[in-house]
Amino acid sequence: MGRRQRDPDGHQQELTELDAARPYLALAREIRAEVEQLAAEGAAGTAGAASLVAAIDGIPERERARVARAIFDRLPAEEQWAVIERAFGDEEIRAHLAAERDARRARVREGEARHALVLAARAARRLDLVALPPGEQLTLGLFLPDDVRAAVTRGAASAAVARQVVLRATDEPGLLHVLEDVFNPRRGLFVTPGYDEATWASERLASHARVRLGALGGTPDGALEPALYPGGRVDVADAAGAREGRLHLGFALIGDEDVFAPPL
Repeated sequence: MGRRQRDPDGHQQELTELDAARPYLALAREIRAEVEQLAAEGAAGTAGAASLVAAIDGIPERERARVARAIFDRLPAEEQWAVIERAFGDEEIRAHLAAERDARRARVREGEARHALVLAARAARRLDLVALPPGEQLTLGLFLPDDVRAAVTRGAASAAVARQVVLRATDEPGLLHVLEDVFNPRRGLFVTPGYDEATWASERLASHARVRLGALGGTPDGALEPALYPGGRVDVADAAGAREGRLHLGFALIGDEDVFAPPL
């Protein structure tokens, strides 16, 4: 077996990140040791609420919420609220709980809206890009025409992805912010002269570009319809104009939901 070659640039980046984090390592070790000790004592019934509160008070303000969360998650249920109530004032507790409640409600609402959009697209076999809420992430798996039928059947599990494009919906309906455009991301594409890395580079969407995707000729006036169809060609319009794509849609993910996933 050959020896694995280490990327010198990656190694240098790791060293740089380690140097940047070095001033915080001692604090991180201290906090971790404190949490593990308190959790162990609490589980054994040997630590009282007062000692836990005193330990929390000794930790820098910016770390208190994180440590309190770690202790809360690891202590027995009957100890949790006693610690939290004595470590924080009533107003602070209410503020933390209100923020957590609001965050969870927001996540639930986002998840429900995403799932409703996925179900509608799956039923219609058509993803309306105008309906994407701002900030939603969209991942497209693009395939050669000869590969796309099998890809639609397999969904996001397909390996022969010629391009994977990740975008985020903007505040303007139908306008997408490009995050990345990667050639042959899973190394499963049988590369041919008809579509190779040079071909991809000629049509690659630049990171942070703003584009519209869809189907050219899909509207009565022949303009770009802001919708994607499983197996259909993916066309693009940007500052350079509208043009037909070379590849077809094999799968689309909204968040982590496979829009056109075949039924189980």
